[in-house]
Amino acid sequence: MQKRIYRVPAVIKTLDILEYLGKNGEVSFTDIHSNLHIPKGTVYQILETLRLRGYVRLVGDSSKYFLGFRLFELGTQIVSRVDIRAEALPALRELSFKTKQTCHLSILDGIEGVYLIKVEGSQPIRINTWEGKRLPLHSTATGKALLAWIDEEKLREILKKLKLTRFTERTITRVTELKRHLEMVRKQGWALDDQENEAQIKGIAAPILNIKGEAVAAISIGGLAAQIDSGKIFEISELVKNTAQKISGLIGNKTVR
Repeated sequence: MQKRIYRVPAVIKTLDILEYLGKNGEVSFTDIHSNLHIPKGTVYQILETLRLRGYVRLVGDSSKYFLGFRLFELGTQIVSRVDIRAEALPALRELSFKTKQTCHLSILDGIEGVYLIKVEGSQPIRINTWEGKRLPLHSTATGKALLAWIDEEKLREILKKLKLTRFTERTITRVTELKRHLEMVRKQGWALDDQENEAQIKGIAAPILNIKGEAVAAISIGGLAAQIDSGKIFEISELVKNTAQKISGLIGNKTVR
């Protein structure tokens, strides 16, 4: 039996007006009436109701309408209550199933990354990680993904404090080289740890971005270098990036990268 879909005309018109204001900024009563083809009386009633509740406002002394701050308040409340771990876990399980690799959700904590979630892969030989483990930023895919999407001022502060310890012969140990590398990471949308933190271990990571486009977390997959060879990197990086975008969308970011 097909489920009935209920639509309330007044609510649809109200949403149409709010979305129109969102796309066009300051608009007049006539613009709304003419472009949305809503009767003048209905437009007036909706706008007055929205204005009284703080969802739209008049711009200065003009007769043009603009979105009100109540919408911003509601959006802020939603973002503040999002549990990123709960949103990310199903997507990480799916990513682990597709890649057979161990997956993590991580956040930036000072000058280190921290694993919040670990989803074990199905490979017979697995990497030794755990929830709560701290990791260096300059030599891991996760760390580079977290660094590449923070603002310049915060990045400078972190780089001043960061000790670029050499863990393998592939580790980046110069700030200038790391900054160039982070630019490349940002352009391609994902980061690679090519045996830079541990020999024979590779990782691929991508950022989870909030509504402002800032990295609030990162997801990653990690495994033996033999399991993530050069022929698989592009395919896996696309899966990781798409999963990160999906989670970003769940917490409010709608930007396609």
